[in-house]
Amino acid sequence: MQNLVLAEQSKLIDTGYDVCPKCGQKLIKKGYTQSKFHAVFSDHKVGIQKHKCRNPECDWQSTPTTTSVFGTSIHPDLAKLQCSQGAMYSYREAQSNLEKLTVHHRLVNNHNKIKLMTNQVGAVLAKENLKLPAAEECVPRATEVIVQVDGGHIPIKDKDKRSFEVLSAIVYRPENICTIDQHHRKIESKSCAFSAQDDGLATIKTYLFHAALKQGMDKNTVVTALADGALNCWSVILSLVPHCRELICILDWFHIAKKFQNVRGTVEESFQDTLERVKWTLWHGKSEEALSNLKILMTSVTDSSKRKKVAALYNYLSQNQAYLVNYQQREQQNQTYTSQVAESHIESIINARHKKSGKMQWTREGAHKVLQIRGSIASNEWSNGWQEPVLIALGVAA
Repeated sequence: MQNLVLAEQSKLIDTGYDVCPKCGQKLIKKGYTQSKFHAVFSDHKVGIQKHKCRNPECDWQSTPTTTSVFGTSIHPDLAKLQCSQGAMYSYREAQSNLEKLTVHHRLVNNHNKIKLMTNQVGAVLAKENLKLPAAEECVPRATEVIVQVDGGHIPIKDKDKRSFEVLSAIVYRPENICTIDQHHRKIESKSCAFSAQDDGLATIKTYLFHAALKQGMDKNTVVTALADGALNCWSVILSLVPHCRELICILDWFHIAKKFQNVRGTVEESFQDTLERVKWTLWHGKSEEALSNLKILMTSVTDSSKRKKVAALYNYLSQNQAYLVNYQQREQQNQTYTSQVAESHIESIINARHKKSGKMQWTREGAHKVLQIRGSIASNEWSNGWQEPVLIALGVAA
């Protein structure tokens, strides 16, 4: 059926020549040339009309192909499918998935070709994300937006290093947090940004700014920002200062709780109640008292290895004291204080694709390109916005 449809459609193909490009004389038809065309589910040979110059002294003739006429022999829908699969799964898994979908092996869906298409589209998205978003990409002005910046590590191909850091930024409006049940919430609408570039944070800062604009941030917006305490995360967040009315920075309670849990498992049982009281004091916004009590606890622990872990917790809180708030009060007022609602993004967007196999190793550029597609999918922008980057990658659009 597809062959029959393509046979009829191929008669309508305009090869772009009205007169001979060599001498300007009229053209006459000269049979058909068979050219490869790869549809979503099957491969075909398409007959394209050939022409030659009617001037007997001119030897010009056309030998058109689907690539010369359209810029590609691959249907854009197939290219979209390839890079979607390549972004979500390993390239060999993507090949297997496409073979199951089309019920037979196709050379066009080879894992290397899937990788190439994924990288090409990811490279286009990486450039597009550096541009200011168009007005139609942005929602109406927001009174408040929430920003969460975090990092994850990806295994690197460089033999001298084990991994490199990827930074992620999630931006959403408080009203877009939806309660699933007593223990689970989800974000219904968000803008995600990811960068694996080693450029002094320039790319992720630009991506974050544009993601915030898409969520309605302007000069009158209050931005509540959460981070795990890493200096580079705070640096990215603080880049929003000139673009909003107020920036409220909060050391994420989710990460604080994880730090306390790690220390609790190492100290003697006699010190665990004291540690819990320090955490309770911190929860109620008494950071000075919490740090003072934690310092006393640190000196009370005799085991040097355990004391180092308590000291690490003290240093972590001390270095981020400016970002400690009254967490209990924010909870009671239904204000943001934890990134737990979006913490799974590191797992689902970065780790699930880049770390689920210990054999996977990446270059920064390769990981960065894949993350742009995954970020577009996570932001729910891919389904309506895939056409332009795919067509540009195929050479169909300028």
